[in-house]
Amino acid sequence: MPWSQYQFGHTLRVLREIVACLCVLFLCLGGRPFLHAADEPLVRVTYQSPGQPTSPDTPPLHEEKAVEGRIRVQAVDGGLLVEDRQGGLWPITAGQSPVTETIAPQYTPLSAEELNAALKAELGEGFEVFPTTHYLVCTNAGRGYGEWCGRLFERLHAGFQRFWKRRIPNLEVPAQPLVAIAFATQKEFQAFQLADAGGQVGAAQGYFSARTNRMVLFNQSGEAGPGRALTAAQIQKQALRNPMAIATVIHEAVHQLSFNMGLQTRYADNPAWFSEGLAMYFETPDLEAQSGWRTIGKLNTSRLGQYRKLASVRPLEIRSLIATDDRFRDPASAVDAYAEAWALHYYLLETQKEKYDNYLKNLGKKQPLQWNTPDQRVADFEAAFGATSDVELALTKYMARRSP
Repeated sequence: MPWSQYQFGHTLRVLREIVACLCVLFLCLGGRPFLHAADEPLVRVTYQSPGQPTSPDTPPLHEEKAVEGRIRVQAVDGGLLVEDRQGGLWPITAGQSPVTETIAPQYTPLSAEELNAALKAELGEGFEVFPTTHYLVCTNAGRGYGEWCGRLFERLHAGFQRFWKRRIPNLEVPAQPLVAIAFATQKEFQAFQLADAGGQVGAAQGYFSARTNRMVLFNQSGEAGPGRALTAAQIQKQALRNPMAIATVIHEAVHQLSFNMGLQTRYADNPAWFSEGLAMYFETPDLEAQSGWRTIGKLNTSRLGQYRKLASVRPLEIRSLIATDDRFRDPASAVDAYAEAWALHYYLLETQKEKYDNYLKNLGKKQPLQWNTPDQRVADFEAAFGATSDVELALTKYMARRSP
């Protein structure tokens, strides 16, 4: 799949999830603080959700729904952000009349066994769950694909953890296995993402949902038929022929890891240049290593080519890249925005490690549903790395010396 298709689909998905949270932007500093699970009870929140209209001239009736979990943020007017026991986030406005009932003294996420059973019940017949040390891979694509995915994700997990442990010793440990849902065909994947993400991932080959905390993908080794890869060895052979398709899956897996190991906070103000640049830094495929992801930070020749094409026609625009996410949301500018984000991230991680780590630590402290202004984003960046104009100049010189 062309990178531009992937980027556009991914950007629209991110935009939709941000818009889904705009209804609770009033959840601000006056609300309940962000607590750890040990401090919080398990609650059931009952609320009113708009149902389907009975006719074009009739307003939709409201349905009473409930979610069990912990309250992550509580607004002064009664609006809530609830995390369920599977790790999903539920923004509930005061207008939905939430009613909270404590049902246990302490919140606990679902265990691996409970999560396994919940996934099977949700996805239905034909799906199997393949557990690994850190993941539950739920798939209807067969044992071979489930096991291959598990090994791929575990190697990335090992490399990701090893990379950051040297720089951020207090990495968080996820409270439950990370979930990946893998469909047998692209058609099934597209039908699922239409309901799960509103169809906003476009032509992407996979996505990570900040709302559900899950990664969703499909078997790219071919549709059902005699040419379809069925064993882990066959799937590995296919992957070696199309490594950049696997890079898009790794890209989403990195998002999932960064939001579950304390580098970033879901539904906080995570600048797109940082989130996407980080994922691109890790995505260069490594399909041969038996343990760990050895190509973290390896020069990504595809991204380098995009960056050089951009740099040959106009100067960099780092300030606009940092201030807002608008360039990522606009399909006319998304490809260039991704190219600049990759180059900026590569430069900072390779040459400004201490400054980068301090910026990352501050980013990880951001609270859900608290949004910075464009000026504040730029101020945070310049406090860490210096004036954007100076960074542009240094970046341009550094990237001019890079070669595949």
